[in-house]
Amino acid sequence: MDSDKPSLRKVLGGKWQVKDLPKVVFLYTLRYIIPRLSLKVQHRFSDVLAILTARGEKYAVISNELQELLGSGTLTEGEIKQIVRQTLANFRKELFETWSFLHINKAQIEDMCYIEGLEHLDSSLKKGNGVIIMLCHFGLYKMLLPALAYKGYRITQVAANPTDFISPTESVIRNITMNIEYECERGLPAEFIYIGKTSPRQMYRVLQNNEILVMSADGVIDPKRVTVPLLNKKIRLSAAITKLALKTGSAIHPVFTVRKKDNRHNLIIEKAIEVGDSSKGAAGFEKTVLEGFAKRMELYIKKYPSHYAWFLYKNVTSVPAIGKIIV
Repeated sequence: MDSDKPSLRKVLGGKWQVKDLPKVVFLYTLRYIIPRLSLKVQHRFSDVLAILTARGEKYAVISNELQELLGSGTLTEGEIKQIVRQTLANFRKELFETWSFLHINKAQIEDMCYIEGLEHLDSSLKKGNGVIIMLCHFGLYKMLLPALAYKGYRITQVAANPTDFISPTESVIRNITMNIEYECERGLPAEFIYIGKTSPRQMYRVLQNNEILVMSADGVIDPKRVTVPLLNKKIRLSAAITKLALKTGSAIHPVFTVRKKDNRHNLIIEKAIEVGDSSKGAAGFEKTVLEGFAKRMELYIKKYPSHYAWFLYKNVTSVPAIGKIIV
């Protein structure tokens, strides 16, 4: 029995509003049907919903955050409208694709994505110290888990347990979506180390076994942050990745997930940032890695702003307990 799985009473025990009822019905009915539809139908449905909802508060917040990050005047009004619409379409496409994790198989994964840079990963694994994959909330980053697992790699994600966010003080919609996210994660052919639920020693075991450990640099749990520049703002990144790499000698590989025009995900595994690259000790290595990762983020955000705009939106509308990540 899954001890972390919350009861239905707890999930539905959040704050209710009249407007929530249709959403609750949707989440307990159509969410089981949508993953059974073809990807083409899912994507078209997402595009239509984006057209209908790309206005109001979401448009205002995303537009403002993009202009602050990229620089006022960098984007035209028409470009902003297109990015906001694409952001909302991508959000729903990723939501529907995540729901499919419950019953996804190798053939479906190969239809949905392709990997670039596997040779970098294999080269690091040959050294025997395991690999740390460094992510941010850019695109459908979780697609990396089944994509690598179905290729035979043993992979573990360090993450917050979605059920930890279920609370009577949260909206019932938030509680339901967190419960769904947890269920979908449990359907993946990968392991999870949930922060606060599993001993941190398990992370060392993964790397000692020469396996892959996935960690998010812009996650919302770790309170110990290092602030580095990100375009026209700053980002507070977790230093846990660099500390772990220094202790284990594991290579760090930045990975970014890009949705292409055909809606397939291009998973880009970049060359390793080796621990041995630093001659300035722990502090110097930490600064080098985190600033370097932020620079990589800048390149991808400028090229694919819709892939990070939803995180910008949530950074403002659902501020984490540790404070905003983008400041």
